[in-house]
Amino acid sequence: MKKGIPTVAVVTEEFVSLAKAIATSLKYPALPMVVVPHPFETLPVEQVRKLADEKVQELVNQMEKPRPAPARRAPTA
Repeated sequence: MKKGIPTVAVVTEEFVSLAKAIATSLKYPALPMVVVPHPFETLPVEQVRKLADEKVQELVNQMEKPRPAPARRAPTA
């Protein structure tokens, strides 16, 4: 996002609050996220494919939205 590159975080349900806290601490409080079920890695391959088909348009939609520039971090000494 800093360099104008569309960015969307893909996060499992279990880690949404952590992802938001990290994004906020990095001055990206409005970081777009696509949320997937948790645990994700234990899902059968066919279910992962179905989920990907369902989430891909959400991901594209989030990437196409115009976003304000992130707040600049204060220089560190």
